[in-house]
Amino acid sequence: MTNRPSLGEILLGTEGLALLRLAFTDDAGARRARIDEIRSLLADYDEKPDLTAPLAGPEYDRSEGYALWSQTYDRPLRLFPIEEPVMHDLIGRLPPSTVLDAACGTGRYSEVLARGGHSVIGVDASAEMLARARPKVPGAEFREGELTALPLEDESVDAAVCALALVHLEEIDGAMREFARVLRPGGRLVISDVHPFPIMLGWQAQFRTIDDDAGFMRIHPHLLSEYSAAGLAAGLSITACFEPRLTPEAAMTPAAEQLPEANHAAWVGLPGVVIWEMKKSAAHAAAGSPANAS
Repeated sequence: MTNRPSLGEILLGTEGLALLRLAFTDDAGARRARIDEIRSLLADYDEKPDLTAPLAGPEYDRSEGYALWSQTYDRPLRLFPIEEPVMHDLIGRLPPSTVLDAACGTGRYSEVLARGGHSVIGVDASAEMLARARPKVPGAEFREGELTALPLEDESVDAAVCALALVHLEEIDGAMREFARVLRPGGRLVISDVHPFPIMLGWQAQFRTIDDDAGFMRIHPHLLSEYSAAGLAAGLSITACFEPRLTPEAAMTPAAEQLPEANHAAWVGLPGVVIWEMKKSAAHAAAGSPANAS
């Protein structure tokens, strides 16, 4: 069992981050307010059970976590509103073709691709997620598989999309090699992911089950240099990179209700998502692991 943080620790951490971000601003009143709130939190911290109780529910591995999360995944998530406009724009530029939706989940982007006239192959490691995707996109083909061993032939798709998934991998080189392997020469890759900044500041993949129980899965920060290095090593060139910032709505954390000013000062404006567009060189032949066709 993970030693989960308490609500009090989250609140104090939020105040501290807010104070740092306000440090060289002209808003001395806001800095004073953060200090006063810190003093108030610490005054009788140990006597308040709501502050010292563990937060966030149990930690799950990826398999069990997504089996549970599949029941509620189609509810709006806080990062979707800042991620989707850029992703929809990039996907909308793809000519109708055969497209892989890697780590497709319940089919959020499979639906978008199908409406755009693409032939969609969705791949996900969670059978429970795929069970929900299939009826939503009946014209698509869905296969169970890992990002590091895609069940597709070499050079079998014209484009690939992977949304908010690579953070579940400790390293991304293998997934990038697989994307390059299944893409045809000249093919496009569109990736969104949780930005490393909030992950390094404590964000995890938190979710609620159908019974409204809390849980989380651990996610891993990947520096932008790691994405670019892994893509270039796999034979992919970078054509665009975007870093949408957290809005007040996207920055909803456990501190937002109790400390709205501190939560806003701490999080709003930090990059929340990173989005990449990459292209496989027309002269690059598939290399690496053999085909994993099913």
